[in-house]
Amino acid sequence: VYVVYMGSKSSDQDPDDILNHNHQILAEVNRGSVEQAQASHIYSYKHGFKGFAAKLTDEQAYQISKMPGVVSVFPNSKRKLHTTHSWDFMGLLDDETMKNKGYSTKNQANVIIGLIDTGIWPESPSFRDTDMPPVPRGWKGHCQQGEAFNASSCNRKVIGARYYMSGYEAEEGSDKKVSFRSPRDSSGHGSHTASTAAGRYVADMNYKGLASGKARGGAPMARIAVYKTCWDSGCYDVDLLAAFDDAIRDGVHIISLSLGPEAPQGDYFNDAISVGSFHAARHGVLVVASAGNEGNVGSATNLAPWIITVAAGSTDRDFTSDILLGNGVHITGESLSLFETNASRRIIPASEAFAGYFTPYQSSYCLDSSLNKTKTKGKILVCRHDEGSMASKLEKSKVVKEAGGVGMVLIDETDQGVAIPFVIPSAIVQRKTGEQILSYINSTRIPTSRIFGAKTVVGVQPAPRAAAFSSKGPNSLTPEILKIKFGLSFNDSNLDTESTNETTILDKHNEPIRVDPDRGRANAFDYGSGFVNPARALEPGL
Repeated sequence: VYVVYMGSKSSDQDPDDILNHNHQILAEVNRGSVEQAQASHIYSYKHGFKGFAAKLTDEQAYQISKMPGVVSVFPNSKRKLHTTHSWDFMGLLDDETMKNKGYSTKNQANVIIGLIDTGIWPESPSFRDTDMPPVPRGWKGHCQQGEAFNASSCNRKVIGARYYMSGYEAEEGSDKKVSFRSPRDSSGHGSHTASTAAGRYVADMNYKGLASGKARGGAPMARIAVYKTCWDSGCYDVDLLAAFDDAIRDGVHIISLSLGPEAPQGDYFNDAISVGSFHAARHGVLVVASAGNEGNVGSATNLAPWIITVAAGSTDRDFTSDILLGNGVHITGESLSLFETNASRRIIPASEAFAGYFTPYQSSYCLDSSLNKTKTKGKILVCRHDEGSMASKLEKSKVVKEAGGVGMVLIDETDQGVAIPFVIPSAIVQRKTGEQILSYINSTRIPTSRIFGAKTVVGVQPAPRAAAFSSKGPNSLTPEILKIKFGLSFNDSNLDTESTNETTILDKHNEPIRVDPDRGRANAFDYGSGFVNPARALEPGL
């Protein structure tokens, strides 16, 4: 399957004429057969830009690429998804009246945010339409029905919903079982991103007692339009472009995508998100996309200059779990596990519990079946995790539990700094802290430890920080362009802070932004243009 991109659509071009022209091109490379042309056709892009998607041989794709009016022809690549206290931390008020100047209910209710993602779970209280005014008059969208999703699934909050799977089925087969052939979300990613952007105010929220408080999006009264393009295995280019094309026609004001290509990104003319967002921008639609979660220098994606690229930063809230070593030393790790050991237990490196044909080195990463049950039973294991680890951090706690372990300390060699809801008492520590724990174990005849349940800590400083896992610059395609990243001004930290507009490179204490995991001083490749400052954005000054 290929995308044939043919540039901008003029205002006087009829969509039906574009469709007929696309069929003519396909017929030309199918020996004049209209039937074969129509059979190979998947999508026509005819609202925001011109082009089509079709099943083509490499030779046919090459022939079309040489035809007049064709800008580029590229394969149907697969993109991947980039996976409540934040808005308070950023200075927005905590109710839907939003008394901040410029962020009033009236202003929000006229804004339509298009989410290109995995769909939506419309019954969530984040998407209720209580007290919302009628749908804006200019809205031209549609509520597409499907499995477990009907016309009543849309309301004055979720005002439109569509789904796209022709590109997915062309690559992976129409007989492949998927969850919900409709705009309904089965993974939760789309519902999460939609509620982050525009979720209604929901009181008394928590995760098993952690992070108690309210949940809401940045614009609780804004409208949501859903474009489901992502399925179990990812998001295909031809479906993404169809969503962009419809979103432009429907009348959205903002398009948000939390997905992207593998780094390094391909050039702009052969990248579906770059192409779709370019034409959205030409039609006055703001496109906001995630930079990615690779964590390495030069790994940022969605790099086109017309996209606002958002990287990951911290708030001042952490989820921590305390570790008490037998020598009385207290260590703080990260966790979302409420489980805790009721007393001190023997702690050993996982490498000492190697089983079967596994080497101690392999067992140190707590791989499936790599642990000897006799050696593991009743103990806390120190496991390792790195970028090459086949199992997830959560899976490693399951491996330890199945082998009879009662707890786990996980040394995260990638220093990603993300709390996990483990299935046994567990905590993540950084490499340096992990070496401290191993040193205690190796110098003690019977080393012991106790792991306490997770707790919420607010007021952590410095904050905000550039996240360790966030993809970073420089821009691999146009390195002379410094992207707007880290949610995060081209202002100098020595300038009067009153000149700061919608972003800042200073933290809450007017100190330079820091970067995890070592909290050293961040640079422009970490934070791009700076941390977003919505309260100041409407009063930019000079």
